[in-house]
Amino acid sequence: MSSLINEDLIVLDMEGEDRDSIIKSLGELIDRNGNLNSVAEYLQTVFEREEKSSTGVGYGIAIPHGKSEGVDKPAIAFARLKEAVEWESFDDKPVKLVFLLAVPAKSESNDHLKILSILSRNLLNEEFKDSLMSAQNAEDVNDILSKMFSIINN
Repeated sequence: MSSLINEDLIVLDMEGEDRDSIIKSLGELIDRNGNLNSVAEYLQTVFEREEKSSTGVGYGIAIPHGKSEGVDKPAIAFARLKEAVEWESFDDKPVKLVFLLAVPAKSESNDHLKILSILSRNLLNEEFKDSLMSAQNAEDVNDILSKMFSIINN
């Protein structure tokens, strides 16, 4: 799980008009990173999940995700948006930080639940959120997130 995220999966000051375009852009990043065998199949899973209930968890954060046959290797793409975007979040506030999770359908472990749990717990911490908001470059964000996700390996 140490290869969940890397600098190529991080976009700072991403521009996007709406939720769907941001999810699509991040999905394409995951595809270019070599984690997907079908970006279309993976994105369909993510959008179906989004239709069931919003992945805007509040506090300016969204965690869209999909467990799909279109995923070969698990990955997380991260975007800090240039302008906040409406996401139908639980607190009705727009989103500024987006984490897109890709998990293989055949994954028998609960790693995706661990990832969601770790993310949710850390994102409630204002200091952690502030560090993502003030990071100067993708390398800084990668360091912050890689340390957080290293727990999964233990």
